[in-house]
Amino acid sequence: MIVSAPTSLSIRTEITLPASKSISNRLLIIRHLAGEPAEIANLSEADDTRLLQYLLEIIHRNKGNSSPVTIDCRNAGTVCRFLTALLAVTPGNWLITGSERMQQRPLGALVDALKLCGADISYLKKSEYPPLSVRSKKLQGGITLQVPGNISSQFISALMLIAPALEGGLRIEITSKVVSEPYIQMTAHLMRECGADARYESGVVEIGTLPYSLAGKELSAELDWSSAAFWYEIAALSNDAEIFLPGLKLNGLQGDSIAAALFRNFGISTAENFGGLTIVKEKRDFPGKISMDFTSCPDLAQAVAVTCAGLNIPARLTGLSGLRIKETDRLTALAGELQKAGFKAEANNGSELILSGERISPPAGNLQIETYGDHRMAMAFAPLSLVHGIIRIKDHGVVTKSYPAFWSHMSAAGFVLSDR
Repeated sequence: MIVSAPTSLSIRTEITLPASKSISNRLLIIRHLAGEPAEIANLSEADDTRLLQYLLEIIHRNKGNSSPVTIDCRNAGTVCRFLTALLAVTPGNWLITGSERMQQRPLGALVDALKLCGADISYLKKSEYPPLSVRSKKLQGGITLQVPGNISSQFISALMLIAPALEGGLRIEITSKVVSEPYIQMTAHLMRECGADARYESGVVEIGTLPYSLAGKELSAELDWSSAAFWYEIAALSNDAEIFLPGLKLNGLQGDSIAAALFRNFGISTAENFGGLTIVKEKRDFPGKISMDFTSCPDLAQAVAVTCAGLNIPARLTGLSGLRIKETDRLTALAGELQKAGFKAEANNGSELILSGERISPPAGNLQIETYGDHRMAMAFAPLSLVHGIIRIKDHGVVTKSYPAFWSHMSAAGFVLSDR
């Protein structure tokens, strides 16, 4: 995909963002465990959510089957983690696998916690990594688990979501600094909305014995703030911009709504009006240097990093250790592609990205960005065409993992897209 910036570098558009797959996926797991029919409004159309729906149907059809049933999570980390926990409480004989990259993404801390509850799980290749064998066994509730929070908050959320199915509930003590803590708060909130007794405070999760109950509930997924970050990036890299995001709210369940505050550093204002948010580029007097911690919002790091580079702002971006176990090693990939674009960027200590605020070499005229099978790499680097003029994005179809309409929305905003 060749992405060319609008000639004027001015952006005036209205974009209806996709639904949050994080909320959608949690609601699907809850509905499955509740065993009750319930409509979920505005369900995400992202590949990950569609895959989860498909796999939940397979699980429903094969519940109690003594023969092994393969559950292929492909490259969907959330799906793999949530279903590992779900299948531990689901009668049957299950084999959980995924893509080559998925088999490099650790599950050890989640599996260890499930085994302490009595789960029958074994590794089929490499210890702590998929593929896994999960056999039906009644799990023990009413216990306290100690689980590290510095690997993935999805381990915590996966345990939380199945806890109402355990006799006696569950207590989880998080033993280290939590990555993506707002997602744990999101999980607890959605569980309470669906009848469960779920609380999270100061590193401790408490799940009571109340089962899920969906009768009379109106379930709905918010629009996605992780996707909104790329429109904030586009606004920041443009000459001027006014972008209306209908239906998006500042005060919702998603921690990534902090994007509105982060992008104030780049002169972007956010106003709530007319049933959505309007973001405007108001100024160009940027700070001399930026330091940001992404421990709570790692999915925003790529958009912010490329923005800093494109605006020649020196930056130290920390709290990025979790990026190394995403769809790709995002930290290494991010530094490498920024260097390819001519920026001085360094991945440091496995958890931070250092940007000097300068281009050390002119980028190649035919600059091609490698996505490494990662949807956020494609979406973070496409707006750089506002600085470079033209960007080639390799394997542009990866955006369907979270934002299927991204390229059509880019085109509607005035970017020129071509396959050659």
